[in-house]
Amino acid sequence: MATVRIDEEHKRKLEQYVASHLLKRGKKISMQRVLGAMVDHALECEKFAQTFEKLPPLEEDPAWIMLQNPKNWGVRNASEKIDQHVYGE
Repeated sequence: MATVRIDEEHKRKLEQYVASHLLKRGKKISMQRVLGAMVDHALECEKFAQTFEKLPPLEEDPAWIMLQNPKNWGVRNASEKIDQHVYGE
């Protein structure tokens, strides 16, 4: 078994699905079982795969481009002095 981290919104939706399944069908199911079924469904569903095709290539992602060409702040080690230069502390 492995641990999977998900954001709060998706966790809430998953819990809501489990609760609605119990109310509608009278059977309790585990989140592990639901996630497993969702993964299996996603692997079989072509529409799911197409959602990733809509994303731009990594090389065109503005955040990736910025990471490839960082600005020179004139600080030798920005990780230690970033607050001083950004906030003046």
